[in-house]
Amino acid sequence: MAVVTSISIKRFICSSMNPKIGLSSRSLHLKPREESIRFPINPVQYTSSSLSLKKKYLSKSVIVASIHRAEPEVVTEDTWDEYVLNSDIPVIVEFWASWCGPCRMVHREIEEIANEYAGKIKCYKLRADVEFKIAEKYGVKAVPIVLFFKNGEKSDSVIGTMPKHVYTAAIDKLLTPSS
Repeated sequence: MAVVTSISIKRFICSSMNPKIGLSSRSLHLKPREESIRFPINPVQYTSSSLSLKKKYLSKSVIVASIHRAEPEVVTEDTWDEYVLNSDIPVIVEFWASWCGPCRMVHREIEEIANEYAGKIKCYKLRADVEFKIAEKYGVKAVPIVLFFKNGEKSDSVIGTMPKHVYTAAIDKLLTPSS
């Protein structure tokens, strides 16, 4: 039985689109801190002409540690009401643009926050350069900007690239029951 021990190798195997190194087409969605999962490597996906490579991986399995990451989903004008305004828990929406360098830094912060606050808030991202009607409706003039919603109403915003604690402070305020 083959055991993948390096986290970088796990990431590489699980994220590779190359069929020569790809695993079976099963998707892995594990809960954080879940022990591990064992699944067979599908030798059919190894299209290399090397017979030894195919034989090497035939009937072996890989043990992969938990790889689940709560990544923010994309929200559009069509899904805005359902995902944001009608949500039963608080929502944060990152407005970004494909050409925006600082937005990439905010992506990482929001992704970490989505993992830390999983189940307490929902995190979404919206391309302001594509979904301009929603951006205009909420007065978004520059990106990145993160808007915070509770009970379908905008309650706060953070403009620009800020340290993570700025976002988490706004979230903690959002999660505090109002008196």
